[in-house]
Amino acid sequence: MRRHTQSALVCLILFLGAGLAANADSAEAWGASKMSPDSDSAPPSATPLKIPVKDPVSVPSAFAKPILQRPSKTDSQDLHHGAINRTVDALSPPANISASADAVEAFRETKPRLILALSGGGCKAVAEIGVLRSFEQHGIKIDGIVGTSMGSTVGALYCAGVSVDDIEKMYLDDSMQNAMLKGAIWSVVTSPIKPLTYLFKGRPYAGITSGNGYLKLLQSKLPAKFSDLKIPFAAVVTNLTDGETTALASGDLPRSVLASNCVPTLYRPMMLNGKLYVDGGLKANLPSTIAQGMGADIVVAALVDTAIKPVANRQFKSKKNLMMRVMDIMLANADKQQAHASDILIYPDVDFVPGMTKDRDILKRGIAAGQKAADTVASRIKAELLALDRSKGVNPNQLVEIPSKQVDSEDSKASPE
Repeated sequence: MRRHTQSALVCLILFLGAGLAANADSAEAWGASKMSPDSDSAPPSATPLKIPVKDPVSVPSAFAKPILQRPSKTDSQDLHHGAINRTVDALSPPANISASADAVEAFRETKPRLILALSGGGCKAVAEIGVLRSFEQHGIKIDGIVGTSMGSTVGALYCAGVSVDDIEKMYLDDSMQNAMLKGAIWSVVTSPIKPLTYLFKGRPYAGITSGNGYLKLLQSKLPAKFSDLKIPFAAVVTNLTDGETTALASGDLPRSVLASNCVPTLYRPMMLNGKLYVDGGLKANLPSTIAQGMGADIVVAALVDTAIKPVANRQFKSKKNLMMRVMDIMLANADKQQAHASDILIYPDVDFVPGMTKDRDILKRGIAAGQKAADTVASRIKAELLALDRSKGVNPNQLVEIPSKQVDSEDSKASPE
């Protein structure tokens, strides 16, 4: 019975995109996600309010208040380290949700018109497969993809030239889900004897599993390096050491994608070039601001979060429902800000899809929901791209090339309304 309970908890915390886990060890990750603002701009420093006085008035010195000056850089540093009263900047490092210099350069070399931002969300992200299928059918060319967590997996596969049908098959035949969970159950079962192995191998970074099963799947489907991709791609990750969130677009592609999926306490953090990375969803589950910084003319974002709606209080007698509700609220709050940073938002209703499932019917419905949602904004996307091409003197009637096939449908030839 205990084993089944532990297995259920593993499935629960897997790939919910926020990098939040359902146990006491993840409290710090929860705090980091909640405390860090999801914005490109750094938080303002705390400065005493100065109220202007219209008429000069003589105030007795006994009642006069000292004038508060803005803290100098040195003073600010003192307030950060061991002072009695600190500034708000001491709460967490200034928000740095941006792409690395290599990532920006890789994207801007292609002069992208449209960049697609794919959110995390576990198996809810199958809706993004439907979004990609809709783009192909409408002849919408994607010039680059930025993905977080499961959105990173879907995006990397597509940019590598894996067809939409083949990506869909990986979820419907359970090969993706099995790779995600490989080693997790065994790790939980053998946890009582693990301290003995630490005596010989040393203690690894915290996490139920290393994610090697998932990594092997990624290595079998993806090229070794970002530079070998057919479409520019960036994986969003969070640096545990300094708390900054960034996008990787160079180096080891499969390991970078796994790092973007490393839900804290479930997967061990991924070490890349001396830096320790976990799920990018801690600050940028929907990486719209990062996509904006890649030089795109248009950023289309695909979001698969659960919508926050009133529910019966009796549901929260279940620990599972309580934990899921808390994570949904935190995700929705952060991603709503990121959604505003996109030019066009695709937000299908996939509330019925669990974070982890092998139910083929549910997965198919989720994919269909993503395609239908994308279909509703396809004409708007094409209209904006057409206007952009005309402003640059580009012939809008040329064929649009996409990774898996070439589309020249009647819909793609028609003038937008």
